[in-house]
Amino acid sequence: MEEINKLTQREELKTYFETGKYPTQSQFGRFIDNYVHLNEFNFGLEIKPTGDCKTKNYHFYIAEDRKRTNRGHINVENTGNAPEPIDGYKHILSREVGYKRLNVKLSSELDIDKYQPKIIIKRYKQKKRLQSGFLKSPGFYQELPGDAESWGRQSEYPVKSNEMVLDINPINYFRPGENYRDFYPAGTFNRPGSFRYSVHHRKPYSLIQMLLEIDVNGTKFRSNPVTIKIILGREKNDVINYIIG
Repeated sequence: MEEINKLTQREELKTYFETGKYPTQSQFGRFIDNYVHLNEFNFGLEIKPTGDCKTKNYHFYIAEDRKRTNRGHINVENTGNAPEPIDGYKHILSREVGYKRLNVKLSSELDIDKYQPKIIIKRYKQKKRLQSGFLKSPGFYQELPGDAESWGRQSEYPVKSNEMVLDINPINYFRPGENYRDFYPAGTFNRPGSFRYSVHHRKPYSLIQMLLEIDVNGTKFRSNPVTIKIILGREKNDVINYIIG
């Protein structure tokens, strides 16, 4: 009996359609199933929070005059030093942040060397009118790698193995307030109707999507996105966690 959802190699699929051959019903089925595997089975992408936690210390700053800068806040990882002055910004808080990481698992059938997979992260942004007057629609957007890095995030992660642990530095998906309870998702506004709290836990959360990109003979294919809520803890010992899907 044939194994269900097993990928058939491209070279074998091509032999079904060689000159003079007549593909059978089962061969057509395998050809279609390989297409479905790419688009419906997410390349075997599975995402779960890790069981263990990690902690880092941060200094948090907010802009003294938000209208004079396009960067309203700065989060600086604390390496053991006192917070240093930053021109145009006010230091408002320093604290330890506990958080879980993400355990990412791919199908063992995916040839990493051949397909050069990447984990792609898109961040949710609210509707916003740009300085040019253009109204940018709300939705999930992938940041340019350099822009993401400037905020302490990453928008692309190269895949080196079929199972890996990602540290996405989740606090950098939030903008700080003078109290930890006053943190908001980065890229949102304080206004009626803005999403801020998870439904059941009344905790601030930020939305991202994670997907897998592979390269097939120079053509990029992306899996269906997996939506992730990054849930900010209420108190110091309440770690940042995730709701997947």
